[in-house]
Amino acid sequence: MRALTVSEIIQLWETACRYHPVDQALSMLQAVLPEQSREELAALPLGQRDALLLSMRRATFGNALPGTSRCPACSGTIEFELNCGSLQTGATGPHQEQLIHDGYSITIRPLDSFDLAAAASAETASQSRAVLLSRCVSAVLYKDQVMEAAALPVEIQSRVAESALAADSQAEILLELDCPDCQQKWQSVLDIGNVLWLEISARAQLLLLEVHQLARAYGWGETEIFQLSPERRAAYVQMVAA
Repeated sequence: MRALTVSEIIQLWETACRYHPVDQALSMLQAVLPEQSREELAALPLGQRDALLLSMRRATFGNALPGTSRCPACSGTIEFELNCGSLQTGATGPHQEQLIHDGYSITIRPLDSFDLAAAASAETASQSRAVLLSRCVSAVLYKDQVMEAAALPVEIQSRVAESALAADSQAEILLELDCPDCQQKWQSVLDIGNVLWLEISARAQLLLLEVHQLARAYGWGETEIFQLSPERRAAYVQMVAA
């Protein structure tokens, strides 16, 4: 996986800033994987999509991923650092799961970006969950009779949700966190698509600020400025600010 160039970072920010997060994730991947169509990337299981986003983040911004979280007990803010490489190891690859319980036989497939986009159009959280349930279930038999996923009892629906996670373990990255002040422990979900988009947005705006400063000071154009190495560009910005 190659890194984004400075021009690609700005173009991504400019074109995808108004997109839904699902489309932002696909736009980021398409920037470094132009040989794959948007439809092909959208059809990837979410675990594979997020593994690619982690690789992209590692190539563009480095392996160390800083983060913050608020303690649910004392409201204190904790800071931590993640290793992008370690987040990609030990996960079982996406596969179909077969859930057999209380006379039900249910085939469950990993979710993809098409499924997230469909759920995003739902009006309520419960409707969104129902959409994901119906889409991840490929087939339902109850005592050898075909039935709809929406008709499953609540208990079975919960088991389907657990099986959907088992079908694609990389699709949900859980962080184990603890507060140094009150010793509270909790879990937090890492949304690598959102994290990477925030980093790209921040970097794009910083790059535009550098262009503004150097263009005003030296009369250079954006293309000329981005042909400078990051080190030389930073040195000129420092001299302008002195």
